[in-house]
Amino acid sequence: MIAIAIKLIIISMLLLFALVSDLRTYSIKNYITYGFMLIGLTLNFAMEGLRGLAFSLQGIIIPALFLFILYIMRIIGAGDVKLLCAVGAVMGGVFSLYAAICSFICGGFIASSLMLARNNASERFNHFILYLTSCFLTMKILQYTDFGDRKDGGKFHFSLAIASGTIAAVIIKSFGMWGA
Repeated sequence: MIAIAIKLIIISMLLLFALVSDLRTYSIKNYITYGFMLIGLTLNFAMEGLRGLAFSLQGIIIPALFLFILYIMRIIGAGDVKLLCAVGAVMGGVFSLYAAICSFICGGFIASSLMLARNNASERFNHFILYLTSCFLTMKILQYTDFGDRKDGGKFHFSLAIASGTIAAVIIKSFGMWGA
């Protein structure tokens, strides 16, 4: 029980630091993500030895593999991938996968709300169709967006979705809705 409380405090700190960094600078600093990966590795190794170390390594590797294609396509940034890896280092691979899924669901709600608020749903849909058409015609996976262009009306701080999704995953796990 104490181990869970410690992990939740660590995850809360990670999400808070990542949100502040992302909202201030449009990036999640490496010292935050790598630092918390190290904390997760150290904590789980201290609590469970090599088994805990393997638990943390799975938590880093699973989201990295799961999100790599989205990073290559420039749908999400490297900081977002590393943030979910840091969550996984503390909470494990299965949790990081659920947190990623919940994050994308939360991201969909955030994106939909922003499109309504910005009144640009039609523009975003057209951009998506043009992207898919371009990928199909060139037979290549192209970059979806330019992260440097902050004014294109299609971006938001995905750390908000990751924080919301991670909190949702903690709640779902606490109700025993998955076994790991």
